[in-house]
Amino acid sequence: MNDPLSFSLLSCLTDFSVRLNADGIIQQASEQSQTFLDLTASPAGEPVSHFVLPEDLAVFQDAQELAVLTGAKRSFVCRLLRQRALPVWADCHILCLPDSGDYILLAFDASHWKENEARLTHLSTHDLLTGLPSRTLLDDRIRMGINSSSREKKGLVLFLLDLDGFKKVNDSLGHSLGDKLIKAIAERIQGLIRRTDTLSRIGGDEFALIMTITGQNKQKDVEVVANKILALTQRPFQIEGNDLYISVSIGASIYMEHGDDPSLLLKQAEIAMYSAKEQGKNRWEIYSPQIDSTEKGGLSLEAAMHEGVLNGEFLLHYQPVFCARTGVLKGAEALMRWDRPGHSLVSPSRFIPLAESSGLIEILGAWALRMACHQAMLWQTAGITDFYVSVNVSPSQFRRTDFFDLVGKALAESGLAPSTLMLEITEGVLMQDPEKSGAILSSLRDLGVKIAIDDFGTGYSSLAYLKKFPLSVLKIDKSFVDDVPNCTQDVAIVSAVLSLAAGLNLAVVAEGVEVAEQLEFLKTKGCDLIQGYLTGKPMSVADFQKNCIP
Repeated sequence: MNDPLSFSLLSCLTDFSVRLNADGIIQQASEQSQTFLDLTASPAGEPVSHFVLPEDLAVFQDAQELAVLTGAKRSFVCRLLRQRALPVWADCHILCLPDSGDYILLAFDASHWKENEARLTHLSTHDLLTGLPSRTLLDDRIRMGINSSSREKKGLVLFLLDLDGFKKVNDSLGHSLGDKLIKAIAERIQGLIRRTDTLSRIGGDEFALIMTITGQNKQKDVEVVANKILALTQRPFQIEGNDLYISVSIGASIYMEHGDDPSLLLKQAEIAMYSAKEQGKNRWEIYSPQIDSTEKGGLSLEAAMHEGVLNGEFLLHYQPVFCARTGVLKGAEALMRWDRPGHSLVSPSRFIPLAESSGLIEILGAWALRMACHQAMLWQTAGITDFYVSVNVSPSQFRRTDFFDLVGKALAESGLAPSTLMLEITEGVLMQDPEKSGAILSSLRDLGVKIAIDDFGTGYSSLAYLKKFPLSVLKIDKSFVDDVPNCTQDVAIVSAVLSLAAGLNLAVVAEGVEVAEQLEFLKTKGCDLIQGYLTGKPMSVADFQKNCIP
């Protein structure tokens, strides 16, 4: 290596090559070294330390000492100074020359793979869609917040935000538009928070927000922030010509009050968030032991449901459906109830979500279909003519490969005419797999069964499906009927639905009719059928026969 020719060869193969004496003074430098460091003159004669970032000098010195001790080449990565000031990553190799005490230092430009490494690190810890920190970083950010809160004597709040009904957007308008909605929501919330706060996307439609608070009344501060987030998300999002409305359920936990480590704070915030959803969504909750006991009660309720299925505790109530114009009974909607021993009737809003999440809904759905067909046949045999029964179909039930066979079996066992059975299905269920949904609906139509779209107008589906699918009935959601005829927007919506249905030769059932003014408005607009507390609440078989059947 003492041969100048050898050094010259190394100089051609590397971006930076210098010969150093035992004191670290550069004895010889290649022309490429001057170019690589962007210097106006050769670095020969200067200490090599002038061209190593001070923070990395220890790494350089350790490698130099090991090269002396082992007599072998040592490799390391450090930052050299371009223009004596700008750090650039370099892949370095140093070896001690025998018998001279000098060293050879060789280096290659490593800025490109260091940039790639930084990019890969960022990708592994940040959400690709929004650029926000991902679940991978969340625990670390919470710990940082806890340390800062303890050091600066400030409060720390962890918010968990879950979008309500986001799946319906994806199912109806596609994942591409759903992604754009997620980005828009993230940007809107980021505009609300401070640079010292951390917003993280930790799931498909779930976010976490870590925020320091300085006020003495922590719960009041949580309320202010949560209400601001709710207000922000309630404004429409304009995406690809669509005005999308979405709400959010928020759970919050406070450092020290509800936990002192990331996992516990996350757990408590999640419990509060699910409580907000159970309370009706589009709201916020702070964790409390009472909420926790309710959540645990949900687990025991699920176990009780399994026993209830085995013990025959579930039953059907029926809500009558009348002709809006004549007031004649035309049908009934079968609605599931749970008569739990030792309790009052359990609300469907309480047990239906549990049944869906546990898989029991498929068993209960099949039972409800058979029972409703059987009861309708009994009433028809007793002399009620021109009468149908409608049954709600859950998403998981509709997606079963044997669903069509299940319907056929229920009709065959009961003897009910297919034309007097109506299946109520929501828009989102049909749009999850339009091609498969269309095939199932066509088979049901060929069988003679009627299909109703439940809660029409509350989804995000394209109206094109009204033409594509073999439908019979639209059910106007109660939320649109509540304020007619006093709300001009709801009047316009209901009128438009009725006009649309008439043009497509579809019957319309208005749900939630509770006052005479609503009925009168619907009659004048040509609505076919009505159901609601004005004409009859859901009732047992005995009460239905007593109050609704002549």
